[in-house]
Amino acid sequence: MGRIVIIGGGFAGLAAAEGLAWQRHSNAVTLIDTRATSQFLPLLPDIIGHSLSPGILGYSLRTAALRWGFHFCQARVISVDLLRRIVITDQEAVPYDGLIIASGSETSFKACESWPKRPLVMDSIDDAVRLRDLAEIDDNRHYVVCGGGYTGVELASNLNYLFKRRKSRNRVSIVEHGPNLCKALSTKQIAFIENSVRRAGIEVKVGTTVAGSDQDRIWLADGTVISQARAIWAVGVCTAPFVHNLPFSKNRQGRLQVNSCLALENGVFAAGDAGGFRSGKDELRMSVQFALTQGWHAANNILRYFEGRDLLPYRPLDPGWVVPLANGRGCGNILGLEMFGRLPYVLHTLICMARSFGLENRLQLARHYWK
Repeated sequence: MGRIVIIGGGFAGLAAAEGLAWQRHSNAVTLIDTRATSQFLPLLPDIIGHSLSPGILGYSLRTAALRWGFHFCQARVISVDLLRRIVITDQEAVPYDGLIIASGSETSFKACESWPKRPLVMDSIDDAVRLRDLAEIDDNRHYVVCGGGYTGVELASNLNYLFKRRKSRNRVSIVEHGPNLCKALSTKQIAFIENSVRRAGIEVKVGTTVAGSDQDRIWLADGTVISQARAIWAVGVCTAPFVHNLPFSKNRQGRLQVNSCLALENGVFAAGDAGGFRSGKDELRMSVQFALTQGWHAANNILRYFEGRDLLPYRPLDPGWVVPLANGRGCGNILGLEMFGRLPYVLHTLICMARSFGLENRLQLARHYWK
């Protein structure tokens, strides 16, 4: 009987555990994560803008362990000893014969390391609740979202929606170093996003960066000083510290460069945000869809490795993406079609319901958005 260890209980890690449960094998499976729950991160902004109950977005990893037959170890991974095939955590050393690294990504603070106080982030349910609670108490504050990518735009939109609903005097700005928000989008989609956020009353400052912060002030590279400010960091992401120390090739975000079968070496695979898979000339973006399918694929290949069979190449299928705004509209590409307005937002909501773990969570999401 082999020992399979999965690091990470997010979309890719749980998909791997689920994929292993689907297949007949006699291997012992252990999943390691620092959190007790798997968290549905795409809907975190709705905790702020749409009063979504935080509990709906968490799925107990102990419940998942009972459902899919793995052992759950709540611990922080410190390092992986590839020679001795041991995952070293802050609780225990966990030996493995096959390993799936699905530890996801987290906010990178490299650009603001010199700040006296770390800015707010939204990496978890607790982060979203903290931000919501501050936003509900504050009045006449200026919330500055640092970073105008998808996450920054969604977060700013939901903060602004909350302030408008509560008739608060708080303001929201987005600061983006590039010439546009969501620079990866088409020209038409960028125009839709920028017009939507500006019409909502969100100030957009492009072509500059947040240069520093103190107790309640933020100053930008262009000389602008913002008082009574709260900084929210949505600039970039990186992989977990233990991933940085692994002796494999990585991209600038620290994602592990896997081969066509998602493998790093014999019996070691990476899936989801922790792995960087190239499709043609480009690396796949971080997305729920790719995390799920890579988790399932890594599970299949790790069993093929144990059985001495050839590994199968991962062939990504991209159904599309949506940038949802708090006003119930958005834009995106669905099955190759460019969409704007209410429909992409509705599709985003329906897909989130379908992908949420646990029937009870799905039903609660349906009741929430039906209201």
